[in-house]
Amino acid sequence: MKFYIARLSFFPSAQQPLFRKQFEGSPIELAEELLVSNTQYIPERKRGFVGLFFGGFRFGDDGRLLAVKLGKAKEIKIQKYDRQTKDFLEEKDTSYPFVYMLWDRDEQVILLEKKTTVFPKYENVLRSIEDHLNRLLMDYGLSVSIVPIVEKRNFWKYIYTYKFIYEICFKLYVPNLFGYTQKDLKELLESYKDKYNTMEILTQISNKNGHLRVVENDPEINRNLEWIEKGGGEWYITGKKSEKTKKVKIKSTQDAKTTTTEVEFENYTAEEVKTIIESLRGEYSLKLQ
Repeated sequence: MKFYIARLSFFPSAQQPLFRKQFEGSPIELAEELLVSNTQYIPERKRGFVGLFFGGFRFGDDGRLLAVKLGKAKEIKIQKYDRQTKDFLEEKDTSYPFVYMLWDRDEQVILLEKKTTVFPKYENVLRSIEDHLNRLLMDYGLSVSIVPIVEKRNFWKYIYTYKFIYEICFKLYVPNLFGYTQKDLKELLESYKDKYNTMEILTQISNKNGHLRVVENDPEINRNLEWIEKGGGEWYITGKKSEKTKKVKIKSTQDAKTTTTEVEFENYTAEEVKTIIESLRGEYSLKLQ
């Protein structure tokens, strides 16, 4: 089985509700509870989003969420034979294809099964889950960002592919999980949070002629990339390959990291889910570093 990896980061909402609901527990525990009790997502916008159904929840002995089946409604046509008319008929029905989504509370990570026959664009799925949770978290004065974990080498791949680089932007989220990982950057981001009440920091460099140049040993850029590589932000590059081609914007979210396990579900039990999560945790864990 192959999975995309994405990390959840929680923040205070930009607009606080007048009467905020209270919850005894961590934001990730609240997100679990809201997800289990709100099993359908209907997007307000069609472009870039997809309607979702959540079901088949699996929990550990302690009650924590471990996995969920994530599906969508798909209209299909079924050919049937009518014995009375002795003719073949075509009837409409609804199918609900699904993928598995594993939930690692300790690492604030979701593992989304890669199955392009169900969800061709994983970015739309992650964006939809994020929107669904943000609607539900609003009453509690919280918001969440769900960002795929990406590999640093992809950034440099694009840098060397494009002859003209016009703009590079790093969006770094103020951490709520990262512990002592990159302590200097964590302290810097938290100081901005304390001083300005910011949830994210943008660093942007540009050259209107496309002559922006960066090198692989640049310490500041690598510090940003390592933070983003852990699921703490996003980057984008604006460039073009030659004078004759069009300018394009490449986003880090286009290249989510995937991980593969040889373990397959036989009965979709909680123990099987735990085994798969434990087999993959080394690919994304912050606590094992």
